[in-house]
Amino acid sequence: MQEMITPYVRWEWIGEGWQMFAEKWQVWVVQMLIVGAIFAIPVVPFYMMMLSMQMQVATNPNQPPTFSPFLLPLGFGIGLLSILGGAFFFSGFYKTAFKQLRGEQITVGDLFSGGEVFLRVIGAFIAIAFFALLGALLCILPAFVVGGVLYFTLPLIIEREMSIGEALRTSYEATKANWLMFTLFAFVVSLLASLGQFACYVGLVVTYPLQFTIAAIAYRDVFGVPGARSFTGSTQQQYPSNYAPQSFPPPPPPQFNEPARPEEPTTLICTNCGTMITRQARFCSKCGSPIGS
Repeated sequence: MQEMITPYVRWEWIGEGWQMFAEKWQVWVVQMLIVGAIFAIPVVPFYMMMLSMQMQVATNPNQPPTFSPFLLPLGFGIGLLSILGGAFFFSGFYKTAFKQLRGEQITVGDLFSGGEVFLRVIGAFIAIAFFALLGALLCILPAFVVGGVLYFTLPLIIEREMSIGEALRTSYEATKANWLMFTLFAFVVSLLASLGQFACYVGLVVTYPLQFTIAAIAYRDVFGVPGARSFTGSTQQQYPSNYAPQSFPPPPPPQFNEPARPEEPTTLICTNCGTMITRQARFCSKCGSPIGS
């Protein structure tokens, strides 16, 4: 029976995730540009209307601003796109990451390949948001813990096609023993992914894909991916996983020790008089009879 070993966080996952992105950065950047263009369709007009209202307030502070009739529909459209589009494109990003991890050729079109898990990803989004909301009500910090212990929920749905409940439970079981480190790791990865927004949001085309490449690397080491590659030049797995099938070296052949030879006695008994004498003697020290006669 395979021994269960608790997964632990390896900060090298971040560097390897970066190398994974750098290997096919052209595909990742174009995918991000496509997603950005799609989200910009409702977002740009919405912010232009909001900016117009602010300018009206600045120029005529005594008059209420004029609300555009398109403001509310655009706001609703942005919210709907964030849920539906986010789930759809997250599925595509993860599909791309796992294809690259297995050494398959990735293309920009992989962004649209997550349709079969789309509904389950939406359900996972809602479940994680619900647990995070409960955590936020408990002094906010537990919300970050939710992000840590449920970090692998989406990869499990997308790569192993698990149900929502099964993925939530499996991610929790894998991370609960080291929940603090996985919480810190998930926070750091999300922070790295969002750093690009400080470069006028343009930098997101480089930083945001790291959220998926790093997660794929971590998933590989915790759960195992058939045919997965290493992006560090090392082919040796760092530690066995709880959930991935392991191949261990065969046990060494049993060692058979030769039976110990019984020690020869150091004394003899004279057959003539019964006197005990040393084995090396040739004659009895009492009667003088030759030994062995």
